[in-house]
Amino acid sequence: MILAVRPLSRLAAKKAGAATGASPTTIVRLISVGTDLTSSPAAWQRSRPWHLTDADGSNLASDNAVSMTDLFRGRKVAVFGVPAPFTGTCTNAHVPGYKALADEFGRRGVDEVVCYSVTDPYAHHNWAEAMGVDKNKISFMADVDGSWAKENELDRDYTGASLGVRSSRFSMMVEDGVVKSFNADVEDAEGDAAVLLGQA
Repeated sequence: MILAVRPLSRLAAKKAGAATGASPTTIVRLISVGTDLTSSPAAWQRSRPWHLTDADGSNLASDNAVSMTDLFRGRKVAVFGVPAPFTGTCTNAHVPGYKALADEFGRRGVDEVVCYSVTDPYAHHNWAEAMGVDKNKISFMADVDGSWAKENELDRDYTGASLGVRSSRFSMMVEDGVVKSFNADVEDAEGDAAVLLGQA
């Protein structure tokens, strides 16, 4: 039997933070239609293998950072957020829907489809490889410290599933940096791609 573990509510998470003496320092905002994502100073990391030598490439975060402006400005981008790589619903339902419709997103004028998660770029890379995803059709990007998720109140506590603080499941269509549609706390992971495609 597969048990669905739900994240703690924002209030519960804040109480937990207070109990441990943690104090939030990030100014938060809620994403909605019309939000300009390029105003955020946050950066994501493109998924990648661990490079054993400098000749293979750089492992430094600064060399692999993708700013919100670079990702979204002047482009049409579909983003879907998953709680964690190598987990059941994300692997068996959410990504496969986008994998099946990746070409259709391109035909609708979408420049890039992005799978976002609070994780490290190396796990994200190996997850994509394990699923046989063509990363020319779906990019995998990591919010390593969860700062973007926290900034936009998308962080969720999945400690009950041994995942710690991650991102909620969501999807959004972004045009020239501005959110055109936003689907929060997606419950139908398998059908989410079709929903977002209809909003393209």
